[in-house]
Amino acid sequence: MSDIGKLKDKLLFETQKAFYDERGKGARYRMTLVGVEYIENELGEKAHDIEALAEWMKEKGFIEDIEITQDEFTFKASIRNCCLKGIRDSFDEKEMQPLSCPIGNMFMNAIEGENGLSPELMPIDIDGEYCGLNMAKFGSSDVVED
Repeated sequence: MSDIGKLKDKLLFETQKAFYDERGKGARYRMTLVGVEYIENELGEKAHDIEALAEWMKEKGFIEDIEITQDEFTFKASIRNCCLKGIRDSFDEKEMQPLSCPIGNMFMNAIEGENGLSPELMPIDIDGEYCGLNMAKFGSSDVVED
């Protein structure tokens, strides 16, 4: 990674960490749209297509690979070598969960745009070159059985 890339990663980590230090864990709920405007500007309506989003991220080098599984209430993605891994590693070194995941935010936005369910990103599973994104899809009253 270039010195500029290292500086950007460090600055993004320090910014998120400062926000966390001031606001605590609640700060993560203020960062759920980080990255969404970018992806919508780049992909337009395709930003709400989970498969198109995943392919575009691979083509552009934002992620090396991704495996997605989902059902009516959950979304899971195993992402290999994300471009934000350096920031994630900085949190991991401090034994902290990343405060925000712009890649996860982009998928949450796609899920909401695709089916109207509002997902929530659960804690990120960190395993070497992989990140496990798990999201709980929240449903409206019509998905709750009596």
